[in-house]
Amino acid sequence: MGVRWMLGWTLPLVALGYAEASSQAVVTPSTQGAPAPEAPKRVELSYQDPSCNPAEAQQCLCVGSVGSAESALRELGLDAQVLRTSGVPCIRGDFDQDGAPDYAFPGKGFSCNGSVPVRVLFTSKGLVREVQSLPREVSCLQLYLPNKKPGRHGVPATSRDALVDWGEGNATWFYRYDGKRWDATRHLSESH
Repeated sequence: MGVRWMLGWTLPLVALGYAEASSQAVVTPSTQGAPAPEAPKRVELSYQDPSCNPAEAQQCLCVGSVGSAESALRELGLDAQVLRTSGVPCIRGDFDQDGAPDYAFPGKGFSCNGSVPVRVLFTSKGLVREVQSLPREVSCLQLYLPNKKPGRHGVPATSRDALVDWGEGNATWFYRYDGKRWDATRHLSESH
């Protein structure tokens, strides 16, 4: 009779303890003290002067963040802090025609007086998708908008945003992204 009497009041207590234990978080060595995964850094860029047109201006400055692509800009000698505060030269376009903005960043010292390397940052849903280099250094780089007819100095017609490096003599270079890589073609800049 004593055992039966004990079972009558101990079983509900055991069940109550089990229910309380199952409602508490279980801490295992793999989750204890582990930081939460960091959200990907978003690309948030705009022109310092909203009216700057990279198809006409020699230099538009972008201000903001390049997300996870900061190391690619450091390779060019560009400072992420300067980009966030005062801006660095860049050209916004949709080079891969996916509807998301892409950005071409010429390296430190960009001007028409000397050549610098360029990195193109492709984005998707506000994040860095890929970073590619143009196949050669540039000096007077500008956005080249889609055009059904060949442009000045023999630059070909194109159905997508492209880049053009205006030069003298035989030095105009046209850069068009084909979905995988950049094609560079040289064109006669001046008629002789």
